[in-house]
Amino acid sequence: MQRAHLGTTSLVVSRLSVGTDTHLAVREGAHLLRRAIELGINFWDTDESYGTQPCVGAALKGMDRSQVVIATKTYESDREGAKRSLEQALREMGTDYIDIFHLHGIDGVRQYKQHAGALEALLTAKDRGLVRAVGLSTHNVRMVEAIPSISEIEVVLTVLNRSGARIGGGSREEMESATRRAYEAGKGIYLMKVLARGRLAGDLESALGYALGLPYIHSACVGMRSIKELEMNVLMANRLVGIEEEGKSM
Repeated sequence: MQRAHLGTTSLVVSRLSVGTDTHLAVREGAHLLRRAIELGINFWDTDESYGTQPCVGAALKGMDRSQVVIATKTYESDREGAKRSLEQALREMGTDYIDIFHLHGIDGVRQYKQHAGALEALLTAKDRGLVRAVGLSTHNVRMVEAIPSISEIEVVLTVLNRSGARIGGGSREEMESATRRAYEAGKGIYLMKVLARGRLAGDLESALGYALGLPYIHSACVGMRSIKELEMNVLMANRLVGIEEEGKSM
């Protein structure tokens, strides 16, 4: 599995990442995540609201923590709420640090400013070594457009897919442009809803090909419910990256 440096952070992530918003049981989810590591995926995305942080914790038991990059998120807007979210994440995942901690679901600059307390808590946690990079997740084009001027945010998780589904505040083309500018500003960029919540799963090659073919994203995050889905996605991603690399060498 090809890997990429995530913007100007020190993190190196697989081009395909595992999204865990799939309501897996702890044992089942841990088994899937461990198989992902075997297949070369070292980037796992979770959140307290998904209920899968315990899956991550179970998967990490006995592992070398440095093998995996973990992103999680908080909806909290104030300092104390974000501190509680961080403490919960560390406890449920049984880890001493979180690689990426996102302010979650921020769909406008005004909303971002309303989360100043939570941002302060995450920046303090970064200074203490509890968080390696501070990020933001958004569905909104205008929020991504503002990201290059926000130095505190190092990583962006946003919506971009072949059909343009679930993008807020603008078109697919506008999100492509905004994401490219954020990438050029040194932000780490990875995508959610690459399969448009399953609507594009019937043409996996085109959906993954679109996302992995974008030169300004570092990873495409796909929710996976079974080992079979995981292995299929990895096989396709490796094939697509191989085709892309072959084309570049011609």
